[in-house]
Amino acid sequence: MRRISLMPLAALTALCGLTLAGCGNEQADTRAKADVDHVRAGSSGSPTTRPDPADDESGDSEFIAFMMLLNTVAEPCLPELPTAVPPEESEAMEEIPSDAPRPDELPLPDEPPPSSEPRDPEEAFQEIELSSVEKCDAEQHVRRITKALAAGTADPAPGDVDAVLRGLGYIEERIDGPQRARGGVEFTLDLRVMGGSLCLSGTTTGTKTTIEPYGADVEVACTEVRR
Repeated sequence: MRRISLMPLAALTALCGLTLAGCGNEQADTRAKADVDHVRAGSSGSPTTRPDPADDESGDSEFIAFMMLLNTVAEPCLPELPTAVPPEESEAMEEIPSDAPRPDELPLPDEPPPSSEPRDPEEAFQEIELSSVEKCDAEQHVRRITKALAAGTADPAPGDVDAVLRGLGYIEERIDGPQRARGGVEFTLDLRVMGGSLCLSGTTTGTKTTIEPYGADVEVACTEVRR
């Protein structure tokens, strides 16, 4: 089954940094909007609700804030990058003879031939296993959503749940529902960005909230996955 990697932290940081540094700068604003359009185009293959063209500026700002939220929530789950070469590796590098071939001169391995078998469309609707980083990311989202819902109305209506999710920074185009079902209020969150696969399916009664993370192919909506 095809795996999908989590969004690169560097890409999100660069996007957010570009936008924050460009306040009042027309050229930076133009470049930031182009980056947002690029990320939106590749974030999910499922149909989503797009803002009216007249609201492009406010919609872009909201989406950038959403990207910053995902970046912040994911930070505890991302491995730290090494900042210096370990001493043993540094010594090993010094021992390499000067006439040794450079890495760019070494022969490249043969690439495997592309598969000629067409992909089964049904595969897109099957649940995808989340990576360890995505599982950790999901725990962070579940914790903050559950805490916010517990502090809300005892018997929430769909509008109450929607207000809580929007207040936490999740945007309308990534929220499915909320709606009455099974004695509570159900909702689905699409957190797939930059090739990610994380979706959340939740149910809350006000006193009890259950949220389950799962992976979904970018070619289908989170609600279309067979689980």
